[in-house]
Amino acid sequence: MTGRQGIICVVAIVMLLVEVFAIGSRSGFLLAAGVTLLVAAIVLWVGRHDGGVPTAVYCFGVIAAVAGYCYLALAPSRIAEANDEVIYWGLMDKRPFVFGYLGLIAFIAFHWFMAAFREPRSPPSSSPSWSDDTGRWPVRVGGGLLVLLLAWAWLGVPAFERVGAVEPGLAWFYDVHAHVHLASMEQIRLGAVPYLEAQTQYGVGNQILMGWLTGLVHYSNHGFFAANVLLNVACILLFFVVLQQVLGLGWALAGLVGWALWPSPAGVADVAGWAAFTRWLAIPILSLVLAWLLLGPGAACRSWVAPALAGALWGVGGFLSQESLSGGFLVLALSIGLLAPAAGWSLRRMAAFSALFVGTGLALFVALVAGFVGLANVPAVLALADAKSSLVMAGVSNSIWSDAIEISFKMIHGRLYTTFDGQLHGLLVTYLGAGLLVLGIALLGGFLARRWRAADDAQRRLAWKFGGVAIGAAVLHLFTLLRADLSHLAGPSFLLPLFLLMLPVFVWRCLPRGTWRTVLLVASVGVVAEGAVAGHDRFLERVRGLGDVWGDTVAARDIYRELRGHRTQAPDLASRYSPIARFQAGFVDHRDFPEAKDLFEQLDARLKGRRIEKGLHRFDNLVGQPDVFYFFGGLRSVSGITSPMTSIWMRSDEDAWIAKVVAAPEACVFFAAGPTGRLYDAFMKSAAPGTRIVSETLAGGRVYGTLACKEKV
Repeated sequence: MTGRQGIICVVAIVMLLVEVFAIGSRSGFLLAAGVTLLVAAIVLWVGRHDGGVPTAVYCFGVIAAVAGYCYLALAPSRIAEANDEVIYWGLMDKRPFVFGYLGLIAFIAFHWFMAAFREPRSPPSSSPSWSDDTGRWPVRVGGGLLVLLLAWAWLGVPAFERVGAVEPGLAWFYDVHAHVHLASMEQIRLGAVPYLEAQTQYGVGNQILMGWLTGLVHYSNHGFFAANVLLNVACILLFFVVLQQVLGLGWALAGLVGWALWPSPAGVADVAGWAAFTRWLAIPILSLVLAWLLLGPGAACRSWVAPALAGALWGVGGFLSQESLSGGFLVLALSIGLLAPAAGWSLRRMAAFSALFVGTGLALFVALVAGFVGLANVPAVLALADAKSSLVMAGVSNSIWSDAIEISFKMIHGRLYTTFDGQLHGLLVTYLGAGLLVLGIALLGGFLARRWRAADDAQRRLAWKFGGVAIGAAVLHLFTLLRADLSHLAGPSFLLPLFLLMLPVFVWRCLPRGTWRTVLLVASVGVVAEGAVAGHDRFLERVRGLGDVWGDTVAARDIYRELRGHRTQAPDLASRYSPIARFQAGFVDHRDFPEAKDLFEQLDARLKGRRIEKGLHRFDNLVGQPDVFYFFGGLRSVSGITSPMTSIWMRSDEDAWIAKVVAAPEACVFFAAGPTGRLYDAFMKSAAPGTRIVSETLAGGRVYGTLACKEKV
């Protein structure tokens, strides 16, 4: 970039920043920014002789990136626009930080993409040999089996411990995150259209998959938990086998060690409900596969089959969860931008690869949604999926760090005493990890653009492997930043521990000697040392657990056999909790169990299969959330929204929910005793001509509430 081009960029960027602050609306900014971009493009094109066409394009890309960030900053927020307060959840607008994180990574990829295209486009003088431990099939098969067994013993078996653990009181699996799934699955069992009439925020594919797995184990709260853990362990095993097949045995073993040192999915493998690893699994696998195809041994393959299969993986992942749909596309964009130019790919080949990838993925996604929900419902599924994610990006999320951190200072008799309580390590890994990921992407791009052609085979092998890990880890870390707590740091961090272990190796092997390499090497080794100190207890705990792997495996097998053995028994309230008698005690002996049982029996006798909406949030300490009401009562919801206020819930969401319930013919609503509130007022006035609303008080040991139903006159 010449001095004159730099001045043009600075002037245009300043104008864009002034416009975004002065105008404050997207439409007005688009008009003003369009004029600014047009003038800048004309000036840069006229003066393209200063540095050539690529330099002019690069300068315009810088200006366009700033314009894009400004446009995103003006994204409409339902909260701000309609004064739409949050009924339940937290409120913090993370858009500037998240868009800044993504924008910085995207700009780095764009910068090195342009830099790589300024280099000669002829192929390297010598082709890499790729002769490492992933090349020979006996080694690949043997290594895969070894990693499978190690992952099972190291990470898989410990996850099953709580499936068979009898705990005092209500069990670990009696959790709202499990009940969110179970309530929607109950709606499907009673005839609802998946996802649309049985709403969930975890993806249509995950809903269907978890329903099938739960039925395979046992349709109960306990059975769902066991199915969830089984799915997570299967995801862990699959991930590490793919890791070994793509990167080799050494890096797969390093990944196993890293998962014990830093927060990783292994830490939440036995968390029911939200921690279904199929939400993120497609992203790390896709990142590794694309690195292998674009810059690794697979780069020699020019068949259309490879991008189509990669796109199919993206389509299946996107069907399972929206995280994989958006995250997989980001992985594609970053992989094409960073890796393909170094391999000597032309723009035409990149475009063809991307088109096949996206086309195949979208086609498979639509086919899967159409097959399970209906082709006509595809737009509605996309709209519903977008609604919740757009709220998160508009600011409805948790705070900077959701887990409690408490620091106190006391002065006693002239001495200062301090106390600290909280997960500071997780906070540091979250935000320092984001900085290291940005740094890793920058170092990777610099090596590929400047040193790839002169590098030896060992450096190239390390670079493309590091690229696959860094890109996948950077995309997955986005979901950590959106929620920012220890569990949501652990869940998506499939590749972050391995990235932290690979970073010092990449710095040592691939960066030129000098002060900066020394500084980066010391810093990256320090991060590994800190992780070893902070995670040594978890590491030693897993080492000790290896002593009884066989016994724990047999115990896990037995509990699943026992659960499956009860699938044919007649269901009742206790078996909805767990079909196994020794687990039922904490539920059946709960002080609120008799009245919950009585309430559900009375509702069953009066409803006779009619739909009902729970008009109160909490019935008692056992039936606390609406999800519990629908699943344990075997009740069909009027609205299909079985989890109001247990997730992102706005005033406008409540308005839409009330309108849907009020408009339903022959609907019933169960209100609290002495009912009041917006839903009660609207429902009691909603009787159309020819219908009436009949109210009845339900009572047992106490007054449970009021059942109001629409009936034809």
